[in-house]
Parts: sequence; C-alpha cells; structure tokens
Amino acid sequence: MLTWNEGATDVTLETRFRQNCQRWGWADPKQHGLIAVSTGVDSMVLLTLFTRLPANERPQLSVVHVNHHLREQSHTEEIFLKKWCADRHIPVTVADWTSDQHPDHGTEAAAREFRYAFFGAQLTAQSADWVATAHQADEQAETILLKLIRGGQLDQLTGMAPQRPFRGGSVIHPLLPFRKSELKAYAREQHIPWYEDVTNQELEASRNRVRHEIMPLLRRENPQVDRHLITYADQLAATLQVTDHVFDRQLATILTQSDPLVGDGARLLSFSIADQRLLLARLLKRASPTVATNAGMLDQCLQLLANPQHPTGSVEFGAGWRFSKRYQQFQFTQVKKMRENSLEAQRFMVVLNQWQPLGDGWQIGCFTVTAEQDLSPADQVALRVDQLPLRVRPWRSSDQLRLADGHHQSVRRVLINAKVPRDQRDRQRVLVTAGDEVLTVIGVKWAVLAAQPRANHYHVVIKHE
Repeated sequence: MLTWNEGATDVTLETRFRQNCQRWGWADPKQHGLIAVSTGVDSMVLLTLFTRLPANERPQLSVVHVNHHLREQSHTEEIFLKKWCADRHIPVTVADWTSDQHPDHGTEAAAREFRYAFFGAQLTAQSADWVATAHQADEQAETILLKLIRGGQLDQLTGMAPQRPFRGGSVIHPLLPFRKSELKAYAREQHIPWYEDVTNQELEASRNRVRHEIMPLLRRENPQVDRHLITYADQLAATLQVTDHVFDRQLATILTQSDPLVGDGARLLSFSIADQRLLLARLLKRASPTVATNAGMLDQCLQLLANPQHPTGSVEFGAGWRFSKRYQQFQFTQVKKMRENSLEAQRFMVVLNQWQPLGDGWQIGCFTVTAEQDLSPADQVALRVDQLPLRVRPWRSSDQLRLADGHHQSVRRVLINAKVPRDQRDRQRVLVTAGDEVLTVIGVKWAVLAAQPRANHYHVVIKHE
C-alpha cells in the first residue's frame, strides 16, 4: 500500500524517499537502475533523489531519455540533460523518435509505445534490474479516476502498482507516495532545474482533460479528493489480496486439472451466486490474465453450467479462448487452430475497416486506430503504407516470426512449441503483410515488429461470431 504524506513536515522528502526505496528493495548498491528522465520537474526530482541516497544504498544509475521531437525545445532539453549527467558522471542513453515516425493519429499512444520499447531494449542491453519512471500521486489519482470512468475490472481501480514485471526486469514508480506540489517545492528549494512540458497544457488526450478540467472541479468540491481516491485504491488492493488468497483455496477444491484447465461444475455451483462469479473470474484470469471477463460473459458460463437441458455447450471469449461444458465438467482452453472448409477460404486479402470470415464461425478485421480510441500499445500494430494490404494464407516451411529480441523463430517451431497436433498443423494459417512478413500465426502467436518509420496504427482483431 502507498502512504499519503501530504503536508508532512516532521520528515524530509529525501528521508521519505529513502524509506520508500528501502521498503521496496530499490536501495541496493548491487542493483543497476535506469532512470527515465524527460527533463520535467518530476523526473528531474526523481533522478536527484536517487543520486542523494547514501552511497551504501545507492544503485548503479544510468539515465534513459527519449527525444520525441514534438516541441521546439526538445533539442535544448537533450543537450541540458547530457551536460547535467556528465557533470555527475551518470551515463545517459538517448533515443530519437523523429518526426517521420510520428503517426497522423494516436501520437500519445505511439510515443508511449516507442518509449517502453526503448526502455525494454535498454534493460537488456545494460543488464539492468529496473527502469524507474516519475509517476506521482496526482497521476495515480488521475489513473484511478480514468479507470472508473472507462469501466472494466475491479482490480484495475487499484491504479499503478509500485512495481511490475517488465522485459525480464521491472518498471518501478518510486514517486507514487508524493504529490506534484511537494515535488515542485523540493525542486525550488534545492535549485533543481527542469523544463516545463507545454504539451501538458493541451486538452486533446483524455488524461489531460481529466487533469486540467475534471480534477480541478473535483478539488474545488473537496480539496482532499486526490487523497480519498488513493486511499480507496489502497483499501481495495488490500481487500483483493485477502480475497484472492481465500478464492485460491476454494478454487483448489473446484479444479481437477490445471493444464488444460478443467473443473467440477457441480462444485462451483455449490457456492453462492456472488461467489460463483468471483471464483469464475479469478479462475479465468489465472488461465489468461488478458482475457475479458465482463459480468455478461460470466453469467453465460454459469447459466450454461446450471442448465440441465444442455449437458454440453460453450461460451466464446476473445483471442480464441473458449469456456465449454461437458456434463459435470467444464474446461477453459484456447483454440489453437480454426478449421476451414475450402481452399478458397484459406487465402484472401484483408480489407481495411470491415469484418471478414475466417471459417468455422471466426472473423478477422483490421481497423484504423483513431484518436478517440483508448487502446494499449499491445492492442495496436504499426504498419507503413507499403506493408498493406494484409493477407491471410496457409503457412509455408520458410515462414518466420520476429521475436521481441529481434531474432526470428520458424512458424514450424512456433506450432511445435504451442503443441498444435501434427495432423492440424498443415491447415494452420498466417496473417502477412504485402511484403509477406508474418504478423501472426492465427490463434497461436504474434510477431513483435521493430519500430516503424512513417507508420500508421491499426487494431487487428480475431473473434468468434
């Protein structure tokens, strides 16, 4: 849980920062940490606080900076940061997101995707343990409010975690316990230079609307609204941690097999209706953390289990996941291939912004990402004009899939690793670009594309009708 320290005067900000690092294990000279610095006040304070940890607690520090080339002062900021780090003997690595890489729409999401791809690459290249970003308490409150507005799962209302796994290391947020106002006050007291990001004043992105319009209104209604939001999130996180332990013990009495996931339907139905929903949601998330489990889909599964008139049946989830009932048992498995009825149906061009049948009740669509959509980088693919149109075709022995580290894996090996039965592999298909680069082995695995200059962003969806 986070600690709210608004208005604390008995303990200095540096001491509280040190205590927070000690608590989470970041005050360790054996660790190598990357500090993501934008030259804004938050990240400059973050870097300064790490440099002021005692020598026997200070990690080995390096700075990572992205020049987004979105503002006239970007070049000045880069020069300033390099000199600031050189004066303190801190290595700095800079990545350029040049204007020819900027999309026409979705700039904010594309910039974030570029940053985190760069951070991940540097974690590997520098053998670092973590990358620290300067998200603070005000942004935590904004995140919680955004999640509440957009809807979703209850556990998302806990906001940003202090640390999360990332590319073999972690992303950490050491400033979450601190308000923006106290970070700025510290910077002024300590004469820490920073650059104001004028783009933060624009109201095009939903977060900036929350920051500059909604949150000020809420603070006028109640100046403690930030504190209340974070306190509620902390209470929710603690409650969910307890309930998860309880549900895991109960799930152990329901599950009869874990891979593939098989359970006793009668045992699940023996719990109260409210517990059935929570247990089933927990179970499905255990099998696939990214699968969508809204209340309607959970109720479909439970109604299927409780209906004696249908001893067998299934409910289709996203990404090929299927909940199926067979008499007293249920399964939650991912369909690894989709059967086809004709050779003609196996090959076709994907037409932008419309659904097309894949066969056996499945559809594929490639949709242009608009500025109004709120899609995570993982739900988008960046493609140049010359990479379109996309095509669906049967896989070939020469086909390869690009991996996160830049290496390639043969589609044959992908199918073997995914344990696709030998007699089904020949009917497997791939989605390819106009240049025949494999984007995904459909229903099995996606490629990880390199950063694309002059690219637009698309949302590729495969679903069951």
